[in-house]
Order: sequence, then structure tokens, then C-alpha cells
Amino acid sequence: MVKQRIVILYGPPGAGKDTQAERIAHKFNFVIVSSSKLIEERIFNPALQNDSIIQRERKLFEAGRLCTPSWITEIINEKVNQLHQEGKGLIFTGSPRTLYEAENEIPYWESIFGQNNILAIVINIRPETSIFRNSHRRICEKCHNPIIFSKETENLTQCPVCGGKIIDRGVLDAPETIKVRLQEYKNRTEPIFKYLKERGYQLIGIDGEPLPDEVTKQIFKKLEPLIKND
Repeated sequence: MVKQRIVILYGPPGAGKDTQAERIAHKFNFVIVSSSKLIEERIFNPALQNDSIIQRERKLFEAGRLCTPSWITEIINEKVNQLHQEGKGLIFTGSPRTLYEAENEIPYWESIFGQNNILAIVINIRPETSIFRNSHRRICEKCHNPIIFSKETENLTQCPVCGGKIIDRGVLDAPETIKVRLQEYKNRTEPIFKYLKERGYQLIGIDGEPLPDEVTKQIFKKLEPLIKND
């Protein structure tokens, strides 16, 4: 039985966080908690479109800016508590995203899971790689499987996993939007790394430039000695 742990997976847009989170979750039997998906579940929920808070957050999200930290913190900690009660190990993709969130989430997580059971990984890629990957990114409309751009996948129209229609995300992955997101990551997310180090965490650095399989090998090599069976 694997201990209940939290793995925080960081990286700029296009670093492959969702892809790597899926592989880590499968190997170590963790539950993925994607702040983006939690946000999207709310801001695109037809039943919530008249809510003024949802309208505000949707405008921020679609402009490539970070949503309001206090709102994100509330929905994240609610999910963490739920999964802890269910006895699950968690993996986060890009959350906490701001110093405010980190200061209001990490201590709470530590109180539940214990600091020794929280690990942080940073996947590093160049800005130009981020822009290229995102501007060429497509997903399955049905299962949201990401389609990695290559000569083999360039002309795909159906998802190889479920057969669903492959689409792009429009304005969300436009180069100008990605530039905004990269600046947001630098200004608002990277300061969290200093905060974590000051709390005694050692960030696990990963080179995200190679193909996904090579990145996975790097991650597993560094994670396996740290995640041990009881």
C-alpha cells in the first residue's frame, strides 16, 4: 500500500504537466487534481453562467490571466479535504499558482498529509518551446486526450484513444495568449519556488525539452526512491 502523498507538478504552459501527471498517477495510483479542470468545470458550467463570480473568473481565464487566488484556494482545499477523507494520494498540475495560494494551501495540506509526504517537481522548457507546443496543441473533444504535435499526428482528425473529434482550443492557445500566460507564470508562480525552499522543500528539476517518454523516465527515476511502499 502506497502512502498518502501529494505531488505538485510545476512547469510553464506546454511543459506537458497533464501528460506526465497521467503517467505518474497511473504508476503510483494517485488521483490527479487539475486546478485548470476544476476551474473549467465551474466557469463553463451552463447552470452557473449568471453567477457574477463565475462571469468574472471566466473573463480572466479566457484572457490568459490567472483567476482570483482566493476563489481558487477555496475550491482547491475543498477538493483536497474530500480526497484525503477518501484515503487518496494526490497529484497537482500547476497548483498552487500564486504565492497567495501557496501560503493558504500548503500549510493546510501539511496539516493533513504531513510535510514529508509532499513533493514538488518543476518541468523546465524554453519560452519558444512553450509557444510552439501550445500554438500546435490539439485535444480530443470527447475525452480531452492531448494530441502531441508531430508529423504522424499533424493530420489526425479522430482521437486514437476514443475516436472522438480532435479540436484546438482557439483563443486559449493563441500565441499572444500564451505570451501572457508565460509572463503570469514568471511573475506569479515562480515566486512560489522560493517560498517552498524556505519551508524546507527540495524542488525536483526536470528537463522538459525531450519527447514525453524521455521526460517520464527522468521523473520516475527521481520519484521512485522517494515514493516507497509502506
